Amino acid sequence: MSDLICPKCGKHGDEKEFIEAFCSDCYPVKLKCPTKLKLEQCKGCEKLKIGGEWTAYSDKKISDFVIGKCRGDFKYGNFDLENHIAEFTVVKDGKQTTVRRSILFEMVTTLCKYCSRISGGYFQGIVQLRGPEKKVEKYANMFIKKLSNKTFITKEEEKHGGFDLYVGSSKAVIVLLSELKVKATITRKLVGLEEGKRLYRTSFLIRL
Repeated sequence: MSDLICPKCGKHGDEKEFIEAFCSDCYPVKLKCPTKLKLEQCKGCEKLKIGGEWTAYSDKKISDFVIGKCRGDFKYGNFDLENHIAEFTVVKDGKQTTVRRSILFEMVTTLCKYCSRISGGYFQGIVQLRGPEKKVEKYANMFIKKLSNKTFITKEEEKHGGFDLYVGSSKAVIVLLSELKVKATITRKLVGLEEGKRLYRTSFLIRL
């Protein structure tokens, strides 16, 4: 049996790795961690809000977020989301050991701005397709497919002599019109303010 005995817990040297006079569990490490942390997650797209920005979900991003809130003499760390345990690798006197801290982590579900707009029926632009029925149908399907890769479509509505698409971004429509070399009559209407900026709704009338 080893002569080393931890003065804090009484464990012997053959039971646990020691750093100086203490076992690795009891060695006094300068380490400060929050006892509780919260992180917002969008219930629509599952993105995480980190540093004020919405980003794609990953366990690593959550781990980096938690470890980034901790301070102390550790080389690197990792957070176990399932067990709410943060593990830190500490190197002292050439010896490496793992120190653990319990951090209560809570995921708060909400809606990001993008998903909130979708659920609220928000739209910036209206694509108005007018012309022969078959041609309108062809262009409507094409616009729906291509705009879905650039923005969201709030509503699709059949009209007498045409078809309307309500879209989340007027800019996305302008880019698509340029790509397709399609001409449109553009009209803008001021509908209010958003974050101190004027908010316009834009209509794109396309005669086929």
